[in-house]
Amino acid sequence: MALFAAIGALSSALAHRGVSVFHDGLRPVMGSFRKGELPRKEVSKTSFNLAWGFFWAFGIPFSIGYVVPLVYMIFMATDWIGVTVPGDQSSPWHRTARARRGVALALLAGGLWGAGMAVLLRLITEAMHRLPIEMAGPVHLFSEPAAGAYFLFAVLTIAYHYGYRRAFVALVACSVAWFGAQTAGLPYPAVWSFTVGVVFLLAFLILEARRGKAAQEPTVAWAIEDDDDEEEDVFDENARRIRRALLPIVALAALMGAAYNWGLMTKDPISGLLYAQGLAIPAALIMLAWAFAFIPMKFTTAAVTGCMATGTFLDQGISMLMPNPWAAAAACAALRAVEVLALVAVVRGIERLPSIREVADVMRTAIFHVMEIGFLIGGALAASAFAGQWGFAIVVAAWFLNSRKNFPVMPMSVGAYAALAVGVFANILALLGFQVT
Repeated sequence: MALFAAIGALSSALAHRGVSVFHDGLRPVMGSFRKGELPRKEVSKTSFNLAWGFFWAFGIPFSIGYVVPLVYMIFMATDWIGVTVPGDQSSPWHRTARARRGVALALLAGGLWGAGMAVLLRLITEAMHRLPIEMAGPVHLFSEPAAGAYFLFAVLTIAYHYGYRRAFVALVACSVAWFGAQTAGLPYPAVWSFTVGVVFLLAFLILEARRGKAAQEPTVAWAIEDDDDEEEDVFDENARRIRRALLPIVALAALMGAAYNWGLMTKDPISGLLYAQGLAIPAALIMLAWAFAFIPMKFTTAAVTGCMATGTFLDQGISMLMPNPWAAAAACAALRAVEVLALVAVVRGIERLPSIREVADVMRTAIFHVMEIGFLIGGALAASAFAGQWGFAIVVAAWFLNSRKNFPVMPMSVGAYAALAVGVFANILALLGFQVT
């Protein structure tokens, strides 16, 4: 409770001051919000609309009864709390009474939300354990099929960006690595498969970057110097603004690092499941893939808007490899400080190599596609655990109906929600005396 409360309080306060928000879709409007160009009511509505979809469609089904709750359960709400609480963004937080009141209210509301969420998730999990057909255990099956398929993050990225022939070669090599490691008695065959896939992806990326650099050499530099100078001034000013809030940003990162290492929260259901099973290295590799896919976007939007992302995926990857929560807190704090101080340098490096951004965008698509199919199969497995073959059929029917209605439920959550519905219905039938399993 205390840790969740502290994380909720700090993240709300940082969102309130426009320093850091979690949702990538909210960050682009924060500059206009701080300048007063967008009214608070409109920004609050935008935050709620962005948060609600992820909260109910992704956060809830993969957190209730689950071994590791998703960060969406806290940060989606604290973003909204931060931008909704009245305050004075035009002056430093300690300068005016209105600014101080706003920060205090954001801290209080965010802390209450974090503590309340910790209690609520615990109560729901215990209730699911006590049902006639136990539901808390089988929900780990939601992520089980995708827990070994994460090597496809690299393979599908190659397919989408470099063509199916190269992807087929990479897939064969990854499969040989998997079964070769298994034959040799090496642990975690998926790790070796993932490593081979990443090697292929990096090789193709380096070749593309070299070709792109050669093609750009004849560019006339004087034609873009003015625009670059103006953009650099904006980046530097925004970076300075973020650096002024370095202390609370680092403090939040330290708290998050401790929570990740302790196994109290995760940013991804697949890595959360693996880490809960004691597989820290595979879980960290998944976070490395997420980091590559999202850091170019997170850093660029931070430099453009002056609003940092509430953590990158590197922080969880590092924290899961640390020996204890204290070491994880220190490591994540140091990492966060480096990220803030190197913000402009990283963005400039990405701009010089546009192929990195392009491949990162494609990898995000690949990750979501693997999760979408994997979680559908996982939902079917969990539903089968609740109600046998009938449960499997209900998940198939839910997918069909959702697709016919143009996906009102996020595709990657359909299997989980359908399985939970099957579990609830099966428990009702069991209470009425029906034979369900």
